[in-house]
Amino acid sequence: MPTMLIPETVNWTLPALPLEVKRFAVNEPLDPVLLEADALLVWGIPRKVLQLLVKTMPNLRWVQTLTAGIDHVLAENLPSSVQVCKGEGLHDAPTAELAVALLLSAARKLHQFRDRQNAASWDKGAYGQALEGQGFYSLEGSRILIAGMGSIGLDIAHKLAAFGAKVEGVATTAGTRQGFVTHALSDLERLLPKIDALVLALPHTPNTQHFLSRARIALLSPHAWVVNIGRGSAIDEVALIEVLEGKKIGGAALDVFETEPLPTDSKLWALENVILTPHVGGGGPRFRAKASDLLLRNATHFVKNEPLEYLVERSRGY
Repeated sequence: MPTMLIPETVNWTLPALPLEVKRFAVNEPLDPVLLEADALLVWGIPRKVLQLLVKTMPNLRWVQTLTAGIDHVLAENLPSSVQVCKGEGLHDAPTAELAVALLLSAARKLHQFRDRQNAASWDKGAYGQALEGQGFYSLEGSRILIAGMGSIGLDIAHKLAAFGAKVEGVATTAGTRQGFVTHALSDLERLLPKIDALVLALPHTPNTQHFLSRARIALLSPHAWVVNIGRGSAIDEVALIEVLEGKKIGGAALDVFETEPLPTDSKLWALENVILTPHVGGGGPRFRAKASDLLLRNATHFVKNEPLEYLVERSRGY
């Protein structure tokens, strides 16, 4: 019977799997017998431990992650004989909800009203006047561009469309995805000056490093907001801070950062036109049930030599 290593960081009751399960503590020396396993579940495993595992498991044929981003696994340059599956769908809804919440907060200036609440100030700000002309004050009729039209990006698009937003995407391949126009990367510079908000739902890859570069930030309109719920590496953070300090764009709502936890001396903490959340996009109350279902399905496929779900194509774009 095939054997699967499962870290004790998966600290909930799993369904009965059709293979032998071997638990291990991520911070203790590994029993050499465990390294003979055929499969590995990756969740909460420190980078050094993951590196050791993938280098010392001669029979490894399947790696199942429970995350949407799998850059930490692919960085280990696993042989092509090892099938890598991501946790697609496990984090879509809560991450999309956070993206919408951040956009609503940005549009309705909830961060400003919270500051005024703390000061007991009955100041309506921009909402005390007629809202005409350019500006980002509502999702209805807003022009929102989503960079990264995978399952999370598409979930965000559907939720925003329900608010009446005009949503389009940009990805490595142009076309129409679930009814949303998706532009090629070559169109990005043309699109940026025309939008009210840019949502980044990108994985971490060499091609997405500083995707939102200093030059691209400069193309955004003075009222545009940047929302990042993908990976912090997608933004040139130094350039973004400079633009935010100069109030050259509307603001930024960020759940992910180049360094996490965000250093206490980061200027982002104190900027009035910034909304921060501490990388809380994924998970949610249904995560464990969905993760258990996916693991059971793929374990069943694995022992039957059937195609695995959400198998990663190593060269696939976003």
